[in-house]
Amino acid sequence: MSSVTYEFEDGLAVLTLCHEGAPVLTSSLMDQLITQVSKARADECRALLLRADGHIFLAGADVASFKGMSEAEARTMFTDFMSVVHEIERLEVPTVAAVQGMCLGGGLEMSLACDLILAQKGTMFGQVEARLGGVTFLGGTQRLAERCGTSRALDITYSGSLYTADAFASWGIVSKVVDVDNFETKAMSLATSLASGPTAAHRVTKRVLRTARADGIPEADALLLQLGPALLETADMQAAVDVMLTKGSRDFMADPRPVDFRGE
Repeated sequence: MSSVTYEFEDGLAVLTLCHEGAPVLTSSLMDQLITQVSKARADECRALLLRADGHIFLAGADVASFKGMSEAEARTMFTDFMSVVHEIERLEVPTVAAVQGMCLGGGLEMSLACDLILAQKGTMFGQVEARLGGVTFLGGTQRLAERCGTSRALDITYSGSLYTADAFASWGIVSKVVDVDNFETKAMSLATSLASGPTAAHRVTKRVLRTARADGIPEADALLLQLGPALLETADMQAAVDVMLTKGSRDFMADPRPVDFRGE
């Protein structure tokens, strides 16, 4: 039995998958996830970190539940599961998945719902559904294709093979691979940094990218011209401009955190 805990501090929502037994994706786990993601939205989080305790992130679905399942039952279940993926993707703040151990099947698809994937060195990835005669029921193939191209995504999906974190990083699927000793610290540091960033700007970036995916570059450009100019009136951007003019561009760029963004 797995559960999802929720922590919120300084604008960062941390969702932790707590595995008391097999680290697999179940209806109970997904119900809890969508509840906690909704809570993060209600708390007006400025970033979200999806992580797991223990040695494994998610090792795929509860295969035993597929035994004797009808088409109607499967459609209902996967529709519910896909709603969790969509709920994470609809968040207009930066989202990070910190994964370790195994990240397979539905586990990989849940991480792909996040903007960035931080992987612990030695983590193994795979869309293994083809080994069971299935497809990536939660949209893994198309989301892989966005990151690594159609040919690579098809190869990963058709083969059902396992891949290293380094391989996934070299293909642009994983954002960064981190040594085991530094993994928890690095994941929290990245998420905290994003939560203290220019929230309004990140929101525009995500909306523009979402439009580009759905409607193409011209529509995204039009939306950018609609939303982007308003950022110049935000307290965050005006504060950053003041700091840069005071410090000079060289010192501004050399400072890892020259501005204390307030998300306004």
